[in-house]
Amino acid sequence: MFRDARSFPGLSKSNQDVILAAWARSLGVDVAEFYRANESLDPFSRLEVAGESRGEGWDPQTATFLQLFDVSLLYGPQWFLDSARQIPNEVLALESSMLEVGYEAHARSHGEEAIFYAEDIPIYDDAQLNITSTRRNAQRLARACPPDDTAVLSLESMDHYFTISTFENPAPPIAGAGYDVFSASIGHLAVLVAAAQRANGYGTFTLARVAEECMFDGLIPQWVLPLGDDIGEKMAADVGFVLSGLRTSVTFT
Repeated sequence: MFRDARSFPGLSKSNQDVILAAWARSLGVDVAEFYRANESLDPFSRLEVAGESRGEGWDPQTATFLQLFDVSLLYGPQWFLDSARQIPNEVLALESSMLEVGYEAHARSHGEEAIFYAEDIPIYDDAQLNITSTRRNAQRLARACPPDDTAVLSLESMDHYFTISTFENPAPPIAGAGYDVFSASIGHLAVLVAAAQRANGYGTFTLARVAEECMFDGLIPQWVLPLGDDIGEKMAADVGFVLSGLRTSVTFT
């Protein structure tokens, strides 16, 4: 079920501004437009960004509805923006609505996602774990995970990554995490846990550790999950992530 971003508990105003500025830069939009939208009290307003020639991470053959703090934004081809203009935000945020608008262009869904950010991370004791940043261990971890997990996530391809294991010998990797730098000020996180080690708390520990590394590097940690991922949401809550937005995307074939 769609939840209005205005009901989400918020981050500090300064971090909201940093995050909004990062998204605005990635779209080539004036940051002031995002700031004004975030201060608007009109639940029906939204920004529109035509996707014919945009920058970092934005595919012109994709339409995305984004709700971030109090900003609602629709990105996509001009024909998609025109077709969706009379649809209220709370309706357009639904996967079914985005697919309906893009039906004639054979839209394929990327699903509904929840976007989390963190500004305070609890300290976890890692004295009993060995932390390494080698390609070999990232590949060993990938082999210990279900194929569906590694098909969309390759730790070794990320800007920064690490794995954890015990100090035993031999000690295969238990879990790993990494992050890509998004728009100069956000660290987009990913976490992998070996299939045999799940439900032991290693995912939560690894999420906290990689979020902490982001902060040490001057970045705000961002974690994106499929909407309704109960395990991921619990990990996020345990580590101190704040639900800050929703995203629904479709691609045209």
